[in-house]
Amino acid sequence: MAFVIYHLMIHLAMDKCALVFTGGKAPKAPFENSLIPECDFICAADSGLDTATSLGFSVDTAIGDFDSLKDHSLLEKIEVLKLPKAKDVSDTEALLQLINEKGYSSYILIGGGEGRFDHLLSLYFLFAKYGPPKIWFTASEILYLVEGKKEFKGVLNKTVSIIPALFNGFSKVKSSGLKWELDNFTISGTSQSLSNVIINEKLSLIVTKSPVFVSFPFVI
Repeated sequence: MAFVIYHLMIHLAMDKCALVFTGGKAPKAPFENSLIPECDFICAADSGLDTATSLGFSVDTAIGDFDSLKDHSLLEKIEVLKLPKAKDVSDTEALLQLINEKGYSSYILIGGGEGRFDHLLSLYFLFAKYGPPKIWFTASEILYLVEGKKEFKGVLNKTVSIIPALFNGFSKVKSSGLKWELDNFTISGTSQSLSNVIINEKLSLIVTKSPVFVSFPFVI
């Protein structure tokens, strides 16, 4: 999957970016960590700290009630913001609030993949409030945020899906390089492009209105 990271790293280097680990299914070691761009601040919500540690990342700050954290000894050497179990927001939302308060204009999300549907849906809804991640790594795919124009190189024969980055999003997408080309195709809650195939070395997209996620599944 390294074919898509170089172009996006150039863009992300212009932002003050946080690396956010949350609960839910995430990549497991061994994982090609070079796919994850360097960020200014590394943080975790609850059991996201287990994931960060398993992938070899040193967390600056962890937040949550830590009812899902497996190894509580991980809390001993980092900044910890302990939350009560009974609260109005999820641990992940509290973390997104934190990075917003710290002035991080973008973030990369690790975790939160398939598992409990209520948690996944809640996380997805947060994107409309706090902004979607620039890149989202789950256990099964990498999703890249696309706004405006974007090119992905070295992607011949890759399977790709294009879905809304916001639950209330409405986008128009024009593509070059897909088996089933998109010509001002609507991407919304009722219309997506699923399991399309890239037939060129380069995929070019033009997205207007709301941003979209371009999802590349891991080969398992």
